[in-house]
Amino acid sequence: MCPFLMQEPFLESRLVNLLANIKQNNMHCRTIMYSNMAAMPLDAAEQILSVNLLDELHISFYGPTEELYAKWQPPLKRDVTVGNIKRFHMLRQRMKRVKPKITLHVLGVPEIIHAARLGGYGDVQGYVDEIASVQFDTFHGDVPDYGGDQTAVMGKPPAPRVPCQRLWTGLNIHFDGSVVPCCIDYNDENVLGNVGKDTLQNVWDGLDFEAFRRLHMDWRWDEIPMCRECRVHEYQFSEEWTAYWLKKE
Repeated sequence: MCPFLMQEPFLESRLVNLLANIKQNNMHCRTIMYSNMAAMPLDAAEQILSVNLLDELHISFYGPTEELYAKWQPPLKRDVTVGNIKRFHMLRQRMKRVKPKITLHVLGVPEIIHAARLGGYGDVQGYVDEIASVQFDTFHGDVPDYGGDQTAVMGKPPAPRVPCQRLWTGLNIHFDGSVVPCCIDYNDENVLGNVGKDTLQNVWDGLDFEAFRRLHMDWRWDEIPMCRECRVHEYQFSEEWTAYWLKKE
Protein backbone atom coordinates (compact mmCIF):
# COMPACT_ATOMS: atom_id res chain seq x y z
CA MET A 1 0.00 0.00 0.00
CA CYS A 2 1.22 3.44 -0.97
CA PRO A 3 -0.86 5.87 1.12
CA PHE A 4 -0.04 8.92 -0.99
CA LEU A 5 -0.63 9.78 -4.63
CA MET A 6 -0.24 13.39 -5.71
CA GLN A 7 1.45 15.01 -2.74
CA GLU A 8 4.65 14.99 -0.70
CA PRO A 9 4.14 12.58 2.21
CA PHE A 10 6.69 14.18 4.54
CA LEU A 11 4.51 17.31 4.57
CA GLU A 12 1.60 15.30 6.00
CA SER A 13 1.36 15.74 9.77
CA ARG A 14 -0.50 12.41 10.08
CA LEU A 15 2.20 10.46 8.22
CA VAL A 16 3.33 8.24 11.11
CA ASN A 17 -0.24 7.48 12.20
CA LEU A 18 -1.28 6.58 8.66
CA LEU A 19 1.63 4.17 8.19
CA ALA A 20 1.06 2.69 11.65
CA ASN A 21 -2.62 2.15 10.89
CA ILE A 22 -1.75 0.12 7.79
CA LYS A 23 0.62 -2.14 9.73
CA GLN A 24 -1.84 -2.53 12.61
CA ASN A 25 -4.54 -3.71 10.21
CA ASN A 26 -2.21 -6.01 8.28
CA MET A 27 1.34 -6.44 9.51
CA HIS A 28 2.26 -8.26 6.25
CA CYS A 29 1.17 -5.38 4.02
CA ARG A 30 4.14 -3.88 2.19
CA THR A 31 4.17 -0.09 2.67
CA ILE A 32 5.67 2.10 -0.05
CA MET A 33 6.30 5.82 -0.14
CA TYR A 34 7.45 8.19 -2.89
CA SER A 35 9.14 11.41 -1.81
CA ASN A 36 11.31 14.17 -3.26
CA MET A 37 13.03 14.37 0.17
CA ALA A 38 13.05 18.15 0.08
CA ALA A 39 11.49 18.01 3.53
CA MET A 40 12.06 15.40 6.22
CA PRO A 41 10.92 16.03 9.79
CA LEU A 42 13.48 14.22 11.93
CA ASP A 43 10.92 13.06 14.50
CA ALA A 44 8.76 11.47 11.81
CA ALA A 45 11.76 9.71 10.27
CA GLU A 46 12.82 8.37 13.68
CA GLN A 47 9.34 7.02 14.44
CA ILE A 48 9.02 5.40 11.00
CA LEU A 49 12.36 3.66 11.40
CA SER A 50 12.04 2.73 15.06
CA VAL A 51 9.05 0.44 14.51
CA ASN A 52 9.59 -0.55 10.87
CA LEU A 53 6.57 1.24 9.44
CA LEU A 54 7.97 1.58 5.92
CA ASP A 55 9.22 -1.14 3.56
CA GLU A 56 10.25 0.93 0.52
CA LEU A 57 11.24 4.56 0.06
CA HIS A 58 11.44 5.76 -3.55
CA ILE A 59 13.13 9.11 -3.99
CA SER A 60 12.32 11.27 -7.01
CA PHE A 61 15.61 13.07 -7.48
CA TYR A 62 16.11 14.44 -10.98
CA GLY A 63 19.20 16.53 -10.36
CA PRO A 64 22.60 14.96 -10.97
CA THR A 65 23.79 18.59 -11.17
CA GLU A 66 22.64 21.83 -9.56
CA GLU A 67 21.53 23.18 -12.93
CA LEU A 68 19.41 20.17 -13.82
CA TYR A 69 17.87 20.01 -10.36
CA ALA A 70 16.85 23.68 -10.63
CA LYS A 71 15.37 22.98 -14.06
CA TRP A 72 13.42 19.82 -13.27
CA GLN A 73 12.46 20.25 -9.62
CA PRO A 74 12.04 23.96 -8.89
CA PRO A 75 11.92 25.61 -6.41
CA LEU A 76 13.55 22.88 -4.32
CA LYS A 77 17.17 23.19 -3.19
CA ARG A 78 19.53 20.37 -4.12
CA ASP A 79 21.81 20.72 -1.10
CA VAL A 80 18.82 20.46 1.26
CA THR A 81 17.56 17.34 -0.50
CA VAL A 82 20.99 15.69 -0.46
CA GLY A 83 21.30 16.47 3.24
CA ASN A 84 17.93 14.85 3.97
CA ILE A 85 18.83 11.72 1.99
CA LYS A 86 22.09 11.37 3.92
CA ARG A 87 20.40 11.98 7.27
CA PHE A 88 17.73 9.36 6.61
CA HIS A 89 20.30 6.77 5.59
CA MET A 90 22.54 7.46 8.58
CA LEU A 91 19.52 7.31 10.88
CA ARG A 92 18.59 3.91 9.44
CA GLN A 93 22.19 2.79 9.94
CA ARG A 94 22.33 4.02 13.52
CA MET A 95 19.07 2.20 14.34
CA LYS A 96 20.43 -0.97 12.69
CA ARG A 97 17.47 -1.25 10.32
CA VAL A 98 17.46 -2.80 6.87
CA LYS A 99 14.12 -1.23 5.93
CA PRO A 100 12.99 0.75 4.16
CA LYS A 101 14.88 -0.12 1.00
CA ILE A 102 15.95 3.24 -0.46
CA THR A 103 15.75 3.61 -4.23
CA LEU A 104 16.80 6.76 -6.10
CA HIS A 105 14.78 7.40 -9.25
CA VAL A 106 16.55 8.94 -12.25
CA LEU A 107 14.01 10.39 -14.68
CA GLY A 108 14.31 9.06 -18.23
CA VAL A 109 15.26 12.34 -19.89
CA PRO A 110 18.42 12.24 -22.05
CA GLU A 111 20.19 15.16 -20.34
CA ILE A 112 19.54 13.75 -16.86
CA ILE A 113 20.60 10.22 -17.80
CA HIS A 114 23.75 11.52 -19.51
CA ALA A 115 24.81 13.54 -16.47
CA ALA A 116 23.98 10.62 -14.17
CA ARG A 117 26.21 8.29 -16.17
CA LEU A 118 29.03 10.79 -15.87
CA GLY A 119 28.87 10.36 -12.10
CA GLY A 120 26.41 13.12 -11.27
CA TYR A 121 24.96 11.22 -8.32
CA GLY A 122 28.30 10.51 -6.66
CA ASP A 123 27.40 12.58 -3.61
CA VAL A 124 24.35 10.44 -2.76
CA GLN A 125 25.21 7.06 -4.27
CA GLY A 126 26.55 5.70 -1.00
CA TYR A 127 23.39 6.68 0.86
CA VAL A 128 20.85 4.73 -1.21
CA ASP A 129 20.45 1.01 -1.86
CA GLU A 130 19.70 1.32 -5.54
CA ILE A 131 19.64 3.84 -8.38
CA ALA A 132 17.02 3.14 -11.03
CA SER A 133 16.13 4.79 -14.32
CA VAL A 134 12.41 5.42 -14.61
CA GLN A 135 10.46 5.89 -17.82
CA PHE A 136 9.44 9.44 -18.67
CA ASP A 137 5.63 9.45 -18.62
CA THR A 138 3.53 11.89 -20.64
CA PHE A 139 0.48 11.06 -18.49
CA HIS A 140 -1.54 9.87 -21.49
CA GLY A 141 -0.56 12.92 -23.51
CA ASP A 142 -1.20 15.61 -20.88
CA VAL A 143 2.52 16.39 -20.53
CA PRO A 144 4.87 17.33 -23.42
CA ASP A 145 7.12 14.45 -24.37
CA TYR A 146 10.53 15.50 -23.03
CA GLY A 147 11.68 11.89 -22.88
CA GLY A 148 11.62 11.07 -26.58
CA ASP A 149 12.73 7.60 -27.59
CA GLN A 150 13.36 5.79 -24.31
CA THR A 151 15.31 2.91 -25.88
CA ALA A 152 18.76 4.28 -25.01
CA VAL A 153 17.60 5.49 -21.59
CA MET A 154 16.03 2.20 -20.52
CA GLY A 155 18.59 0.01 -22.24
CA LYS A 156 16.11 -1.88 -24.42
CA PRO A 157 13.41 -1.15 -27.01
CA PRO A 158 9.83 -0.50 -25.84
CA ALA A 159 7.58 -3.52 -25.40
CA PRO A 160 4.57 -3.88 -27.71
CA ARG A 161 1.14 -2.79 -26.51
CA VAL A 162 -0.84 -5.40 -24.59
CA PRO A 163 -3.69 -5.20 -22.03
CA CYS A 164 -2.67 -3.13 -19.02
CA GLN A 165 -1.12 -5.16 -16.21
CA ARG A 166 -2.13 -2.54 -13.67
CA LEU A 167 -5.81 -3.48 -14.02
CA TRP A 168 -5.08 -6.86 -12.42
CA THR A 169 -2.44 -5.82 -9.87
CA GLY A 170 -3.64 -2.65 -8.17
CA LEU A 171 -5.88 0.40 -8.01
CA ASN A 172 -5.92 3.92 -6.62
CA ILE A 173 -8.25 5.56 -4.11
CA HIS A 174 -8.63 9.33 -4.14
CA PHE A 175 -9.25 11.55 -1.12
CA ASP A 176 -13.05 11.35 -1.52
CA GLY A 177 -13.09 7.55 -1.70
CA SER A 178 -13.45 7.29 -5.46
CA VAL A 179 -11.65 4.29 -6.94
CA VAL A 180 -9.81 4.68 -10.24
CA PRO A 181 -7.82 2.08 -12.20
CA CYS A 182 -4.37 3.67 -11.92
CA CYS A 183 -2.35 6.69 -10.79
CA ILE A 184 -2.55 8.26 -14.24
CA ASP A 185 -6.29 8.85 -13.72
CA TYR A 186 -5.71 11.84 -11.45
CA ASN A 187 -8.77 13.66 -12.89
CA ASP A 188 -11.33 10.97 -11.98
CA GLU A 189 -12.04 10.18 -15.63
CA ASN A 190 -12.82 6.51 -14.91
CA VAL A 191 -14.38 6.16 -11.48
CA LEU A 192 -15.12 2.47 -10.92
CA GLY A 193 -16.61 2.73 -7.44
CA ASN A 194 -16.30 4.42 -4.07
CA VAL A 195 -14.99 2.90 -0.83
CA GLY A 196 -17.29 5.19 1.14
CA LYS A 197 -20.28 3.42 -0.38
CA ASP A 198 -19.01 -0.12 -0.90
CA THR A 199 -16.22 -2.46 0.16
CA LEU A 200 -12.95 -2.37 -1.74
CA GLN A 201 -13.38 -6.07 -2.56
CA ASN A 202 -16.77 -5.40 -4.16
CA VAL A 203 -15.33 -2.56 -6.23
CA TRP A 204 -12.39 -4.74 -7.34
CA ASP A 205 -14.74 -7.57 -8.37
CA GLY A 206 -17.52 -5.25 -9.59
CA LEU A 207 -19.11 -4.95 -13.00
CA ASP A 208 -17.57 -1.54 -13.75
CA PHE A 209 -14.04 -2.76 -13.10
CA GLU A 210 -14.71 -5.94 -15.07
CA ALA A 211 -16.06 -3.95 -18.03
CA PHE A 212 -12.94 -1.78 -17.96
CA ARG A 213 -10.71 -4.85 -17.97
CA ARG A 214 -12.77 -6.43 -20.72
CA LEU A 215 -12.03 -3.55 -23.09
CA HIS A 216 -8.33 -4.24 -22.61
CA MET A 217 -8.78 -8.00 -22.92
CA ASP A 218 -10.49 -7.38 -26.26
CA TRP A 219 -7.63 -5.05 -27.35
CA ARG A 220 -10.08 -2.11 -27.42
CA TRP A 221 -8.18 0.30 -25.16
CA ASP A 222 -8.56 3.01 -27.82
CA GLU A 223 -12.17 3.29 -26.69
CA ILE A 224 -10.93 4.63 -23.33
CA PRO A 225 -9.62 8.22 -23.81
CA MET A 226 -7.21 7.94 -20.88
CA CYS A 227 -5.68 4.72 -22.19
CA ARG A 228 -5.44 5.76 -25.83
CA GLU A 229 -2.12 7.64 -25.57
CA CYS A 230 -0.73 5.83 -22.53
CA ARG A 231 2.84 4.52 -22.82
CA VAL A 232 3.14 2.69 -19.50
CA HIS A 233 3.18 -0.66 -21.33
CA GLU A 234 6.53 0.17 -22.94
CA TYR A 235 8.66 -0.48 -19.86
CA GLN A 236 6.52 -1.05 -16.77
CA PHE A 237 4.97 -4.47 -17.40
CA SER A 238 6.73 -7.74 -16.61
CA GLU A 239 8.15 -9.66 -19.54
CA GLU A 240 5.99 -12.64 -18.57
CA TRP A 241 2.84 -10.51 -18.73
CA THR A 242 3.65 -9.15 -22.18
CA ALA A 243 4.60 -12.59 -23.50
CA TYR A 244 1.35 -14.11 -22.17
CA TRP A 245 -0.87 -11.66 -24.05
CA LEU A 246 1.15 -11.78 -27.25
CA LYS A 247 0.82 -15.55 -27.24
CA LYS A 248 -2.89 -15.32 -26.44
CA GLU A 249 -3.43 -12.90 -29.32
